Amino acid sequence: MLLRGIEQRAMPGAVVCVRRRGETLWHEALGTREGTTATASATLYDLASLTKPLAMASSMSVLLERGDVALNTPLASFLPKAPHLKEATVRHLLTHTSGLPAWIACYKGEGSGMEAAVRAIANLELRGAPGTHYEYSCLNYILLSHILEILTNTTLDQFAAEHVFAPLGLTDTLTFHPEHSRCAPTISQEGPGSGETLAGIVHDGNARAIGSEGSSVAGNAGLFGTAEAVARFGEAILHGGLFGSPTRQRWLTPQSMPPGHTLAFFCQPNGLTPSGELLSDQAVGHSGFTGTALVLDPETGCVISLLTNAVYLDNSKAEFLPLRRRFMNAVAGDL
Repeated sequence: MLLRGIEQRAMPGAVVCVRRRGETLWHEALGTREGTTATASATLYDLASLTKPLAMASSMSVLLERGDVALNTPLASFLPKAPHLKEATVRHLLTHTSGLPAWIACYKGEGSGMEAAVRAIANLELRGAPGTHYEYSCLNYILLSHILEILTNTTLDQFAAEHVFAPLGLTDTLTFHPEHSRCAPTISQEGPGSGETLAGIVHDGNARAIGSEGSSVAGNAGLFGTAEAVARFGEAILHGGLFGSPTRQRWLTPQSMPPGHTLAFFCQPNGLTPSGELLSDQAVGHSGFTGTALVLDPETGCVISLLTNAVYLDNSKAEFLPLRRRFMNAVAGDL
């Protein structure tokens, strides 16, 4: 199925890793990075919004377990110049229920860097009262990375590397600073350098602008990784190895109102959950705009990591998204 997708130009290539309770069921590299260079198990992909659970939500969960912040900590503690967010909390940002819209080009008008992005977001009108309206939004996770900087006096890349990736032995395979020669390229139509081929440079325009000054890292996108590393992170959530049981439970069960999001992942009945139609109703996961996905199914104990650079090809996303659904169904049918 993946090879047919490559032939039909849904993506140049893919690396897949399926694991169940510590056992690798399938790990394979298919196709090419950009039409000529063969993919490999060590190929690093722009994980796009997988950055949200793998780096940002995990880092905030570390801070939660250390007692440095609480889910109900009001954003006014960190954003005094955003009075419209005074009723919102850290929980609302993590679960996309702050009321913020899905996306704006933060780099337009206010300029580059984290402070400019925060100012742009602080000027927005909410689309619903915090806690009453679910809208998946990169802006929530940009604010979370700003809050992490305030709490830790460091940046997300440094904090996640030390407190999330190092304990799992994944610092070389989950990183914000990839070795460019190992990366599958993308082409972005937003932000600084739009239209250029990007290898080892984040596809997301807001994340690219925020990181352009070298003093901050966005929490919505920018992480690169291998399929195996993404799958192993998923196992650490599903079966333990990173957080205590209370935190893991909140990563695997609905935590938003209206329901549809855990503390880090999409979950049923959210249509954004990239689990297809045959995995269990308990399956949770996240996807990335570049063509990446991670799914965890507590019922089967299975973790599925599928990484591609679908955005490298024109109009490929229209082909890739239905392919991903069929792919998850086919994996579920073979478990």
